[in-house]
Amino acid sequence: MAPIYVPFSWTGFYAGVNAGYGWNGADKIKDPTYYDTEHEYVGTFANGWFSGQRNSKRGSFTGGAQFGYNQQFGQFVVGIEADFNYLGQKTKYLADDITDIYEPIGDQNYNYHLREYLTPESKTEWFGTIRPRFGFTPVDRLLVYATGGLAYGQVKSSGNYNWHEYGYWWGGGGNADFDRSGGFSGSKSQVRWGWTIGAGAEYAITDHNTIKAEYLYVDLGKKNHVVVNPEDPGEFMTWKDSSRAHIVRVGLNYKF
Repeated sequence: MAPIYVPFSWTGFYAGVNAGYGWNGADKIKDPTYYDTEHEYVGTFANGWFSGQRNSKRGSFTGGAQFGYNQQFGQFVVGIEADFNYLGQKTKYLADDITDIYEPIGDQNYNYHLREYLTPESKTEWFGTIRPRFGFTPVDRLLVYATGGLAYGQVKSSGNYNWHEYGYWWGGGGNADFDRSGGFSGSKSQVRWGWTIGAGAEYAITDHNTIKAEYLYVDLGKKNHVVVNPEDPGEFMTWKDSSRAHIVRVGLNYKF
């Protein structure tokens, strides 16, 4: 007598691990500005204070663990999943000003050099999600699904303003050299909350082991930042950043 075929069931609890790659989703640091209220200085790239600017992005490896529960109804599967993952993607802005002056002033010769740098950056250090999953089994052991829900993650934001001026003059009242520098910096790490949406496919290779491939878009929102010079509260810098990520990953689950 031939054995009775029993269809695979997705119903039950599961846990597993995942690994993949995450890259920045339209992230851009905006409106970095330097202020000195005592001298009424306002420095931006837009107003010509800084002569150069650029945004740069860096994606990263991502990996973590997940657990969840599925309930199957015919060819439909409804479940919920939570995960926690490392992510090291970064967005960085650099504005700089390079000033070189060589000129005679009266009976003196003047040689002056100034280098200024404004460098805010944002780094997503880890993230997690809690998501319902809604799936369909077009064939036995294959589940395709859509998912979306709550996302959270830790984002470290930091800002630096540095300057260095040096040079000399000679003639007239005498000769003099000067070389001085300064600046200030600050950083803050905070857990941000947002949302995620995605889709994937999962295949049962045995009655207890499944493999999956998944895409998630994670949006942890936007923030405004201020870093103040601790020695002079009237000198500070501000900027805006956002934390978004595209995640592509594969995973292995054990179904209990």
